[in-house]
Amino acid sequence: MFSTEDSIVAVATPPGRGGIGIVRISGPSAQAIAAALLQHSTPLRARHATFTRVVAHGAPADEAYDEVVATYFPSPHSYTGDDVVEISAHGSPVVLN
Repeated sequence: MFSTEDSIVAVATPPGRGGIGIVRISGPSAQAIAAALLQHSTPLRARHATFTRVVAHGAPADEAYDEVVATYFPSPHSYTGDDVVEISAHGSPVVLN
């Protein structure tokens, strides 16, 4: 069973290859999850696209998975009504997973 208080991380674009793929993080921990994934020194600004990099937790700073654009939509003014961070990455299934 899941709780409505949970945060969700999911690929938001159809499966397969594409130019851009989107990973959406929605829920009360959206900003914390994004902060753990993104190499960005300051918090994401609301409704501003931010160019940054996705890195593995604990990996050296120069070992990025991808360069991405991240956008933060605070609640209640988001698609889901929760805090949402959308990460627009290259559309390779390997990168998105």
